[in-house]
Amino acid sequence: MATASQRPQPTTTQPPVPTRHADTDALVASVTAEVAEIFDMMDWAEDEIAKATHRHPDQADAIYHAFSLIRRGHFGLEMPSDFVYRSHAAELLERIAAGADTTVATAAELCLVCAETSQLAPMHGAAAGLYFRLWRTAFPDHPCTPELVDQQVPYEMLHGSRIDELEQVLRHKFTDPHRRLIDIDCSGTHHGRPVTCRFATAPAEADRRPARRSRRRTSTAPSAAAASPPATQDNVVPDAAA
Repeated sequence: MATASQRPQPTTTQPPVPTRHADTDALVASVTAEVAEIFDMMDWAEDEIAKATHRHPDQADAIYHAFSLIRRGHFGLEMPSDFVYRSHAAELLERIAAGADTTVATAAELCLVCAETSQLAPMHGAAAGLYFRLWRTAFPDHPCTPELVDQQVPYEMLHGSRIDELEQVLRHKFTDPHRRLIDIDCSGTHHGRPVTCRFATAPAEADRRPARRSRRRTSTAPSAAAASPPATQDNVVPDAAA
């Protein structure tokens, strides 16, 4: 008979200690950056809405409800910096105030299209002239380069009518049929405060609905890294060769 010391002793296996994988850190960093970018764009959007409301007080209700309409550009294009996004938002808000079509592409969106196109092949003639025109329209405070600013005039003189045609083609080619300010549902409050809004539902119906929270930020989001223009000087500016 085996003694106690001779009996086999049960062995225990310690569960592996979980370690933090590098992929987790990368995922957290990516999500944090995306959230910060979203909050930044919300701030830019609110700022542009406030400016547009000041310019067009008679259209304040429609401009307020345009928040969802002026999100970042469509067609899979990113808005890489605040001045690009602000130009895009401001143009759409001006259209809303004027009752104009909001589905056609903005000048900022088409500048991004031209920036990507210029990476594939040099732009000449009417295409280069259109790029100059769109850039000057969208970003008047951000000239391409000092030495190329004056070159738009020769392009307009040589290719003006063709530039007009090409601009219309591109604006309608990159139309977003869903970018419309329709089916506005207002509970009668803006930023949590009661207002007299022409889009507000009837009081009896509004009373049955839960109050909506303000879309203003209530906490400080992590600041995103400073954004850069859509491309560098070398690839943003179209080839100057006519």
